[in-house]
Amino acid sequence: MKLSKRQKAFADAYLTNGGNATEAARAAGYSPKNIGANAGKTLKTPKIQEYIKKRLQPIERKADLDVEKAIIHLLDIGMGREITARSSTYDNIKKAMLEDTTMKYSPGPKQQVEALELYLKYKGMLRNSSKELEDQQVAKTKNDVRKSKAEAEIMEAKAKLLTDADSQDRTVIVDDVPEDD
Repeated sequence: MKLSKRQKAFADAYLTNGGNATEAARAAGYSPKNIGANAGKTLKTPKIQEYIKKRLQPIERKADLDVEKAIIHLLDIGMGREITARSSTYDNIKKAMLEDTTMKYSPGPKQQVEALELYLKYKGMLRNSSKELEDQQVAKTKNDVRKSKAEAEIMEAKAKLLTDADSQDRTVIVDDVPEDD
């Protein structure tokens, strides 16, 4: 599983930015053209998925986190149940705990909706509406490339006709050259 520098930069940025593939692609230096579709495609690459999984395993072990606990916590937030959170600040220079606070709060409506959306996406019951848009963009790009290649072949053939010394007819009609969009 060898990643290119750009793929590794993408995966690392994805892990550190909260899971935003488009921003990760931008940070890794991917072309801005169709960045959303390319980011989604890059994220689905098996070796990138494997790299992300391997990077997360020690963090999840240290936090004693597994999928079941994460889903339970997500549902607690989604259902508006009281959450207990801990916040601590440690001074590494003085080797001392500066603050260690435990608080209880109830998630607000926005947090509840976001948690439930995430859960439904996980279950496959809620599909990202931009997926269809991304698929259309990929198809359009493929068609544009195919069209450009065909136009280039036509122009090369016409240029060859004009420069071919053995050609009897050197008249070329240029009205059929497509205009730029």
